[in-house]
This record gives sequence, structure tokens and C-alpha cells, in this order.
Amino acid sequence: MKNSTLLARTALGPAIGGTLFYVAAHYLPPTPYWDGFLRVLPAGLLLLAIRPALPRGSWWWKSLVLGMLNMGLFTVFLLISAQRLPGGVAATLNSTSSLVAIAVASVVLKEKIRPHHYIACVVGVVGVALLVLRSSASLDAVGVLAGIGSASSMGIGSVLARKWGRPEGVHSLTTAGWTLLGAAVFLLPLAFLFEGAPPSFSGKELFGLAWAAFVVGALGFALFLSGVQRLPVSQSAPLPLMNPVTAAILGWVAVGERLTLAQLLGGVLVCSAIILVANPTLLGRFFTKPEKPAVATAASDDPETVGSSS
Repeated sequence: MKNSTLLARTALGPAIGGTLFYVAAHYLPPTPYWDGFLRVLPAGLLLLAIRPALPRGSWWWKSLVLGMLNMGLFTVFLLISAQRLPGGVAATLNSTSSLVAIAVASVVLKEKIRPHHYIACVVGVVGVALLVLRSSASLDAVGVLAGIGSASSMGIGSVLARKWGRPEGVHSLTTAGWTLLGAAVFLLPLAFLFEGAPPSFSGKELFGLAWAAFVVGALGFALFLSGVQRLPVSQSAPLPLMNPVTAAILGWVAVGERLTLAQLLGGVLVCSAIILVANPTLLGRFFTKPEKPAVATAASDDPETVGSSS
């Protein structure tokens, strides 16, 4: 399919983002709001230094909205859920952003969502649960609501990124920079409110912040946003599921964590979910009536087909 290269490049963004779990645990200071702010601010400034341009017209407020949803509000809800729930529960709730995205896309974008798209996302969520969920997990009402909030924020933000795309003649790195700075504007007052003045950092912590900002923030988010702006939501929605896969692999390689059979199965299910939306004929033929030869050219009117050739 024509979108295969773009799909793989977009999936690389969340895969890079999965390294943040290891970096946060071993290199970042225990100040999550300042960590979030110092992750998005340098990343946004770097991208704008590479492709400088100021927002025009509605893009001043659109950048703030996209930054708040995709990075700012998402980070706040994720931190609350991570503080009140076991990490596996928080990650599983957050993975439902794929289901939120395709449901919102069917309304906001009028995108044709077929049964196999929902099946692929559910398979991916089950895969994440197998990867990270533990039998001893406990639930907290506020934490669960925050987890749903993080999933909803990311899901809605992805749909709006697709709806608004980017201004004509503006590079994707520029719009990613605007979005990251929009997140910084949102996170800065929260950092002062909940954590006070900026902390001092050791050399080790500065390395962690540099990785979080320039590798995860600038490179990872730019790859993801660029793809989300161009891909149909039905194809891009499951891609953030690559995040916990990378985290699990890194834990195995760098920390020596033992991967169980259930975790291996979970990783296979997540990858299968992405393959299913990248190759809709694998499941789509079971839900779609075969077309008659006389109307075969009507396939060009399929919104999914049109979106995949962009």
C-alpha cells in the first residue's frame, strides 16, 4: 500500500517515545510537571530553529489547542493516573486512545470506520494489557477517570491534528514546533503551582532531560505529528500502542527484566493490530461485500482509499 512508508515512519515516533519510561525511572528528577515543561520547550525551540516561522491567523490558537491536548493536558492526566494507579493499569487505560480517536473521527471527519478498525484497536488494547497489567493491580476512581482523560485528550488531539493538517507551504517540523511550544505555555503555570520554582539538576538528570527533549520530544513527536496530519485516523490511531512495546523491550535489554509468555503474546497482538489497519484486506474482506466487476472503479470513491494515497 502507498502509505506503508509513511505509516512505518509515523509508528517510529511512539516507538521512540517508549524510551521515556526508562529515562524517567533512571535519569529524570521527581518533578513531573517541570520535567514535562523542560521536555517540550527545548524541543519546540529546536524545531523552530530548524524551520523558523511564526503562526498566522487561526494557527495561534490551533497550536495552543493541539499542544494542550496532545502533550499538555495529556501529560497532566497521565501523571495523575500514574500516581494513583499501578503503572500497568494507567498504561492500559491510556491505550484506549486508539478507540477514542476512531470514534471521534467518524463524527468530526466523517471518516468511514469499518468493523475491522475497531477490532484492530481492541486487539491492540488487549496486547498492551498483557504487556503491562499485573494481577495485583488495584483501582482508584480518580485515577481511572484521569486515565480515561489522558486517552480522550490524545484521541481528540490526533483527530484535530488530522482535521487541521498544516498551513500550505509550512513544513511539518514548524507545526510540530508550534504544538510543542503550545504545550509549554500550558504546562508552565502548572509547574509553578504544583512544584514551585524550577529545581536544580545533576549532570545525570540533565542528560535525561536532553534525551526527553531532543530525542523523544523533537524527533519522536515530529515524526508522529507529521504522519497524523496526513494519514487517515483509522490507520494512525493504533500507532501509539508501540509505546509500551518499546518500554517492555528496553526493560528486558537494559534492566534485565524477564519477559513472560503473556508479555510476548501482548507484543505480538500490538504489532498485529498495526498490521491489520495497515492492510485492511486482511480482515476487511470478512466484513465488506465483494464488489461487482462493473462497479470496480467505485473503489476510488472510498474515503479510506483516497486518504491512503495522500
